[in-house]
Amino acid sequence: MTQIDDSGPPSAIDRALDLLTIAITARRPLTLADLAAEAGIPKPTAHRILRLLVARGLLRQTDDRSYCLGPKMFALSGKALSQLDYPSEAGEGLRWLQARTPDAIHFAAMTGGVPVYVAKIEGRRPYRMASTIGTSLPVHCTSIGKAILAFMTPDRAEPYLRSSLVRRTPHTITSARTLKQQLVEIRARGFAIDDEENEENVRCVGAPVFDARGGVIGGVSVSSAIFDLSLDEALELGPSVLTAALKISTSLGAPREAIESLAALAEPMRQDGLASAENG
Repeated sequence: MTQIDDSGPPSAIDRALDLLTIAITARRPLTLADLAAEAGIPKPTAHRILRLLVARGLLRQTDDRSYCLGPKMFALSGKALSQLDYPSEAGEGLRWLQARTPDAIHFAAMTGGVPVYVAKIEGRRPYRMASTIGTSLPVHCTSIGKAILAFMTPDRAEPYLRSSLVRRTPHTITSARTLKQQLVEIRARGFAIDDEENEENVRCVGAPVFDARGGVIGGVSVSSAIFDLSLDEALELGPSVLTAALKISTSLGAPREAIESLAALAEPMRQDGLASAENG
């Protein structure tokens, strides 16, 4: 098999991919000078490559001659998203979390406006959680559902908050005002707790998962019987669940901003946990 030597100077293909990546990850159209500077290549070289990318429909020029994504790029991204295998892409993050907890692990993706389990790893406890692949979850009283709700845009979240919040157990939050207050706390720490709200004697920790467009599309959770996972232990486990969600989001191509904002929430909590362990 031919070995590729990438130790030499960047090729035209390298430079084209660099320019395309910069344009894809930018939040606004970029000028020739912006693209050339960020890619670290001369403007004449960047201009030649950009002309080719525009000719192929991967980029287009705006009225002010800045560059943004072209129609071919949107068509290709749509085909790529249609082939996305969520359970496969989530596998590495779920296995990472499996090594850190003996409890059951779930991954759910939004389907038809509700989270649906698409992957499950059984725990190492002497019992099994009753959950099954294909089960849909109520948004207002599950850890995955609340994590998704907390990180939705306000216009997407509002219909869920206006709907009837069905009482599933004596612990279910049925007040939209109380739920909104809890969502503020969830956004501040990056993960949600289901404290017997969906099923009595079951406690769960969930965190949101983002896709390549930067929107929340699902979540990952750990579930256990309450006698094996105290509330304090659930809170301590939260940063690990959040880290697993970040790994899955990275696999799904989530934008750097989404990853960095949640990673910033996870890191102080991990450090606090290490400090507590050392002091104890």
